[in-house]
Amino acid sequence: MSADRVGNTMLRAKLLRLAPTATMQEQIGGTDRFDFYRFRLKQRSSVQIGLEGLEANADLALFSRRRRVLKASRQADLQSEAIAETLMPGVYFLRVSASGENTAYQLVAAATPQEELAQKELQFKRFTVADASGDSTATTLFQSGALRWSYELSERADSVRLEVWQNEQATTIATADGLVNLAPFSSLSGDVQVRAVATQAGQEFTSESIALRILPWLDNSISGTSSAETLFSNSISSGQIIVGRGGTDTLSLDIDRASVVSLNGQGLDLYDPFNSTASQAIFQGTAYDHLTLVDGRELYLQGIEALRFADQSILDLQVRPNDTDSGWQWNLHATDVNSAWRFTQGSDRVLLVSLDTGILTAPGASGGVMDLDSQRLLVDPSDDDNYRNNGHGHQAISIMAATANNAEGIAGINWKSQVMVSDVYYGTTLRQAIADALAYGRSTGQRIVFQGGIQTDYWLTHGGTRAELEALIASSADTALFAVAAGNGGGAIAADPNYLSSVNGLARLETTQANVMSVGSVQARNTRGIWDSTWTNGQLNAANLRIDPSSSRGFNLTIVAPTDSPAIDKYGTRRSFTGTSAANPNVAGIASLVWSVNPNLTGAQVRQILTSTATDLGTAGRDSTFGFGLVNADAAVRRAWAIAKDSELANLYPA
Repeated sequence: MSADRVGNTMLRAKLLRLAPTATMQEQIGGTDRFDFYRFRLKQRSSVQIGLEGLEANADLALFSRRRRVLKASRQADLQSEAIAETLMPGVYFLRVSASGENTAYQLVAAATPQEELAQKELQFKRFTVADASGDSTATTLFQSGALRWSYELSERADSVRLEVWQNEQATTIATADGLVNLAPFSSLSGDVQVRAVATQAGQEFTSESIALRILPWLDNSISGTSSAETLFSNSISSGQIIVGRGGTDTLSLDIDRASVVSLNGQGLDLYDPFNSTASQAIFQGTAYDHLTLVDGRELYLQGIEALRFADQSILDLQVRPNDTDSGWQWNLHATDVNSAWRFTQGSDRVLLVSLDTGILTAPGASGGVMDLDSQRLLVDPSDDDNYRNNGHGHQAISIMAATANNAEGIAGINWKSQVMVSDVYYGTTLRQAIADALAYGRSTGQRIVFQGGIQTDYWLTHGGTRAELEALIASSADTALFAVAAGNGGGAIAADPNYLSSVNGLARLETTQANVMSVGSVQARNTRGIWDSTWTNGQLNAANLRIDPSSSRGFNLTIVAPTDSPAIDKYGTRRSFTGTSAANPNVAGIASLVWSVNPNLTGAQVRQILTSTATDLGTAGRDSTFGFGLVNADAAVRRAWAIAKDSELANLYPA
């Protein structure tokens, strides 16, 4: 080859004078892999560049002054390369690159000024593109996430597409502005340039390019179990997703606090669990806490109750009520209620209804209303509970709605919603109680969550026919949800020979009514039936979970929740409330939190959220022992919150 007269880098690029055409005859190949040229435009011009006369394969690329690829041509074998682009005034670079073998080439570059057309030709007046998640870093997004783009043109175009450029390769990811799901482009990661390209009468016009960083995480996610755990972050990649999934979970960061830039857009010193959810990241259908570190890493967190730093100090993320027995409420810790409280503690737009024994006692009788705010209770004289020694209904209601932060007793799951008490054992019929609650809810515009501490098929015709009961429930599909005990068919009381294959009573309607849930019970016991728990950060947690041996189950079991739940009886004593009667008020309370963050959901949608976010137990997927799994308040509330915040983004992904 002859002496190399063209620079091999942009700094040594050979000047082309387009007046209006420049032609270069050169050679490239072997150790001389690149030839760089530069040219300057004084005004908007239509530029045509050709690479011809090839004896071996060579490629052509056009760069901006900032070394960003604007366009590239890579034809196979000996085919000529060509680039046509409308460029604004400025300095540009051309690169001729050889694949290895020596070749002569002819480079022809021509620029046609467009003075007369400059004011008339299509231009991008505005172009924006950013991470759609809503977290605090708009120019970085997680792999397989979503972005949102928009533009404004000076005049109508035939079409507009969105391109992602990386390694001199363009990928078209959208042909309409708005939200773009990157899941089909999961191979995209790292630093990229994004631009819009408009086509008009066969000619292309490009926007400015915007730099984004796509954080890889697909091989760097961590998911916990229903037990309390310590999970560990690492620095494998710049993105990481960590999900606790039940129990008091701690994330060990192994860094000092100063290495954290922000949590949900704020410094750690400003963290307040009651004011910590405004800048959640909506990603793959749900909401995550967003943690950014000084080393550039970003973490998405869910179900994490505490952060632990290198000096072993702890930042509590969860809400901790001051009730004296709240630490014993393993049922709340197993279902991540303390984390869900960051989003809501209930709402006056939701009504809780107890279909159980009553709560008030007759004058002069023993017992009363304990650890419950009487201002939240809707009662009448038929709700008297004098016949029950400890108050079955009182205990169920305390799980749902015991007064929180009163320095005594336990904290109910819902702190704010009203509770309608219906004594269906001795006060009124089941059908009438449901009808009364639905009528009240319609008059107030409230969403209604029923807890049903009732079992056996006797209740299907209590106050009417089964068909009448089903019609009543179906009429409330948009505004009501029923969490009903699956039954204690395996126990001595209400024994059912078919308890391993089917739930019973009102719970059976889960197969015909989309707003009915049959709720089985799980215990914090090992396979030998011995209580198995741990204390973590002052909170009692289940070390193991098993199905309650007495719990009915089968193909029509929807979900499970803790039994042996701490509850307050009508004498003010904390008791371990047992059976499926303790499980369904846990689900009802959690359902009321879901509806509190998003009252636009239907009863069927709330049920679907609760089942799709449950912690899977036993056989993968829905099974006849655990249904869809253990209800998880934090995951369910986050899903509902994401739908309320940005339904289009949240519903890009199946729940």
